[in-house]
Amino acid sequence: MSAAVVGRRREREAVQASLDAGLHVLLEGPPGTSKSTLLRDVAAEMGQALFFVEGNAGLTPARLAGAHAPHEVLAHGYRDEDFVPGPLVEAMREGALLYIEELNRVPADTLNLLLGPLAEGRLAVARLGEVHAREGFRLIAAMNPFDHGAAPVSRAVLDRLVRLAVVPQPEDEERTIVAARTGSQNDWLIEGSVAVTRATRDHPELDHGASVRGAIDLVAVAERLAAHRDLTLRAREKDAERAVLSATLLALSGRVQVASCGRPAEVILRELFEDIFLLAPARAPRGAHVLDLENPVVSRRPPRPAPLGRVPARPVEQAPDVAPERAWPKAGEVKAAPAVMSAADVARALDRPAAIDRDAELQESQDALADLGGEGREDAERDSEEREEDLYERARRLAREILLRLPKRVLTANAGRGKLATIRYRWGSDDLDLDRTLEEIAGNPFPEAEDFWVHERLRARRAYALMLDVSGSMRGEQLVNAAVAAGALATAIDRDDLAVIAFWRDGAVLEPLSARIDTERLLRRVLSLPARGLTNLHLGLELGLRELSRASTRDRIGILFSDAGHNLGEDPLAMAARFQVLHVVAISAEPARVRACHDVASRGGGRCVLATSLEEIPAAINELVGA
Repeated sequence: MSAAVVGRRREREAVQASLDAGLHVLLEGPPGTSKSTLLRDVAAEMGQALFFVEGNAGLTPARLAGAHAPHEVLAHGYRDEDFVPGPLVEAMREGALLYIEELNRVPADTLNLLLGPLAEGRLAVARLGEVHAREGFRLIAAMNPFDHGAAPVSRAVLDRLVRLAVVPQPEDEERTIVAARTGSQNDWLIEGSVAVTRATRDHPELDHGASVRGAIDLVAVAERLAAHRDLTLRAREKDAERAVLSATLLALSGRVQVASCGRPAEVILRELFEDIFLLAPARAPRGAHVLDLENPVVSRRPPRPAPLGRVPARPVEQAPDVAPERAWPKAGEVKAAPAVMSAADVARALDRPAAIDRDAELQESQDALADLGGEGREDAERDSEEREEDLYERARRLAREILLRLPKRVLTANAGRGKLATIRYRWGSDDLDLDRTLEEIAGNPFPEAEDFWVHERLRARRAYALMLDVSGSMRGEQLVNAAVAAGALATAIDRDDLAVIAFWRDGAVLEPLSARIDTERLLRRVLSLPARGLTNLHLGLELGLRELSRASTRDRIGILFSDAGHNLGEDPLAMAARFQVLHVVAISAEPARVRACHDVASRGGGRCVLATSLEEIPAAINELVGA
């Protein structure tokens, strides 16, 4: 076995036995589990060439199999000698190993190209003919099963592969790997770095932890920091501990993934560092460098609050009202005068003096009305209505200004997930459609850029349902935030369908599912809503799901804007689970509310994004639109 591979005897024997049996192999495991290192070692021992392919959304069938050279085709037409083979054809012709990394990031139409080579050892290439694989050709693929940005691999492909699960190695082997890769002889640093890295994999607030690469980088950075600062890295030395803490944050913060709406990675990593580097050695015999990891420090984190489904809610004694869009009052028809915003807070977000004090102005109007009667009262009521309309208009302008100050994200394409289509060259794709281009430029001695046609993936249209919580907890600034959320979603999407729902004890469809939303009208409607009553979260989700059921698109996405509190109606988690995808914009940083939002998003198979200030709302919406 190569010195580059530490351990992995079982995995190595399984891979080699599968290849000897003429089978194709799938290595499935998280990053940093030495999958590619293991394969290179096996290929070297077998004496076979290894072609490496990085799986990503840009891997088209032409890039994997190959294509005719465009300039030769333009000069001579299609000839076999002008075909430039891709890695798949090269590996088949040479009887070599083809290694595709991140298989689940490869688009489905490209994966379909592998079915013939995997099953029968042959591949039909347009204008070239059939390519037959020589003896020894094998496909080895690797993928990370926890990669949420990837797509599932079809059963047709998986049925042609044998699967080997590759898990992180034991702690002693990871220490050996770190020592070998860094050349370090500092046992205290190596043991602590490996322990911190391994602790991230089981932390309840982290969806994904760091691989052994994190420990390797932690040791390397710490030793170089020590050299810069003229330090000796050892336990109970404050300066040394500070250097290791800095290295921990540098090496691991980008490798871990915090659970939706969780605490920042830096806070979690600092706690793990203190547990392992500071508290554990303090219990070891003085002078010993070995960390007391057999008796780990009990976490100081408070227990998680109860899941959302356990929160008691009142039953609905009277059926809630559901107002359809046609029955919803138009802007200016809402006569009630509850508080809809805290203008001072909104103005501070824009760094300018407060322009609206709606609560004070409306209270002043109501006090004046109480002292009048007859015609004087009617005149005062008209003045109050005009004054309130002016307040709505000013609030609308303020929300619109915030939206305009943030960049618009137009997602017309989503590489790897859309349908591969032929379009005119737009200074993007280099995957030329030769046949279509030849038809276009035939007889044209001076073709322009727009005369060339290329293959690009165009994202399919989507349908969104935005569900806005306008219950009593949404008084003040939160209702303006809801308006900005609605406007941000309407601004961020392009050519997609959108429905907007408001809910409290009852519910209303503010905008039915449509490809054309008047953002100005939408802002006015949301700002005209009175924040009131109890929260029937189940009803809000039901209305959103009902609107999405009318969509003709394949992708149907719900976005909930709420603190996920519910005190009326059925448990909303069952309704959340019925969504294809349900994201949550959490508007409260209170731990119990954050956990509730996370539970709803998890049940809906979506993401939870925390946005507690006005200007965070559009960025949060844009992030979810791009998910």
